[in-house]
Amino acid sequence: MHKILLNTPFGFVMELVNERVYELENPYEMLINGELFLSDTKNVISVFGLEPDSLYDVELKFIDENFFFEHKTEKAGFVLNVSDFGASGDGTKDDTMAINTAIYTAPSGSVVRLKKGTYMVSSVLLKSEIDLYLEEGAQICQIPGREHLATIKGYLKNYDHSQALANATWEGNPLDCFTSLIYGSNVEKIRIYGAGSLNGSGMESGFWIEHKTKNKAWRPRNLFLAHCNDITLAGITSQNSAAWNLHPFYSDNLKFFALYVKSDPNSPNTDGLNPDSSSNIEIVGCRFDVGDDCIAIKSGKFFMSRHHFKASENIQIRNCLMEQGHGGVVVGSEISCGARNVRVRQCLFRQTDRGLRIKTRRGRGSTCVIEDISVDNVQMIGVANCFTVNMFYNCDPDGHSDYVRSSLPLPVGDETPVVRDISLKNISACEISGSAIFLAGLPESPIRNIVVEHSFFSFLPNRNVQCPEMMTDEVLIKDLGIYIKNTLDPVLSENHFDGEHIVVTENLETAACTIE
Repeated sequence: MHKILLNTPFGFVMELVNERVYELENPYEMLINGELFLSDTKNVISVFGLEPDSLYDVELKFIDENFFFEHKTEKAGFVLNVSDFGASGDGTKDDTMAINTAIYTAPSGSVVRLKKGTYMVSSVLLKSEIDLYLEEGAQICQIPGREHLATIKGYLKNYDHSQALANATWEGNPLDCFTSLIYGSNVEKIRIYGAGSLNGSGMESGFWIEHKTKNKAWRPRNLFLAHCNDITLAGITSQNSAAWNLHPFYSDNLKFFALYVKSDPNSPNTDGLNPDSSSNIEIVGCRFDVGDDCIAIKSGKFFMSRHHFKASENIQIRNCLMEQGHGGVVVGSEISCGARNVRVRQCLFRQTDRGLRIKTRRGRGSTCVIEDISVDNVQMIGVANCFTVNMFYNCDPDGHSDYVRSSLPLPVGDETPVVRDISLKNISACEISGSAIFLAGLPESPIRNIVVEHSFFSFLPNRNVQCPEMMTDEVLIKDLGIYIKNTLDPVLSENHFDGEHIVVTENLETAACTIE
């Protein structure tokens, strides 16, 4: 009936075990020790504000049944309140030194606690084996502007230049950037949890206005993790980020539970969560409402693949809500180290430009192998284009070159990407304003082993003529429903398409294409 995803001294995160997508049809009530704690519909909820080492009676009251269990919170070792170190939380004073002093003087295994208030900081620096607990009403806010921000060097070389380390990045290259609101480098065994929030002051700092300038790479994230291991975020809200909200980079064993990630719909490059050359990741029960992609899986550009190869892999995305944003779950386009073993299930996509989106192009490299991606039991409402694979992605100046855009088969070599083994099952998509399936492979590297089955797609009438993907030679076909080009043996079986739609197939390598 339920499982505990995370237990802490001050609360827990739990998941209802069912096949419902993101939430139940009717609300339920949670009572703790006989008192109403919350009313909700979501499959994943966070419960904070409890006391350490305490046993609680928990009752879930559904329409047709009640469910009881006992839960005991963890013991707490050292708990350090940042106010004891001089933090005011008054929204005016610079609390950076006080919070970082609390973190760096805390014994291993401690919890640094932030009570209700607004804590203005330049950057909070994480330390291994020190947790952060943000109580309800606690907000860590980055001081607007950039004069107080330190620089993280994107590329570090040792004294004799025999070794190098990619330490910071922007859009796939090792570039300098400002310190993020929460920053961790080479740290491990950290949990950041509670009902509080992170505020990156993106609007107030003016970074969004400058997003097309040469300095756009400098924008801080709300959370940046470089070469970290065993990090958990749970319950908190991330909002108003100057750039990507949550950005793990060359990090492993990460958990993101019951988060709310929110950006202004008109804010540029404010993705929700971007695992970047990172592995063994769980994203469960999170809500994304952002100005760009909700979740974007990345692994660098060509240079990174040749000198610091690390694929993004073993990623589970479950019981999440993606609303607004350019893409729900996106792979690419900076994906030169590849991505594999990605599982998406029980998610709700609402009003995103695209649902599952895979984007790459010539030049990403032969190590850009995108494979073993599965989507199962997902609902899409008002998603313009449900499933797109684009191997002619034209973002960045070089994306418009003749080499990238050529429709002729070019020699297969070190710069040729691969997309294969993609499965979509049990998809329910309604109010589609664009296309259901759009597959544009390379003539020399066709998309391989694509399966879409047991799914339902319903189109809106009077749809606009639009190209489902960003490509220089646009595909503009009225009422386009399915487009398949340069694809080997696609299988579309036991699907239902409701509403007027056009099917276009070009350059299929075999006659094995099945569209039912």
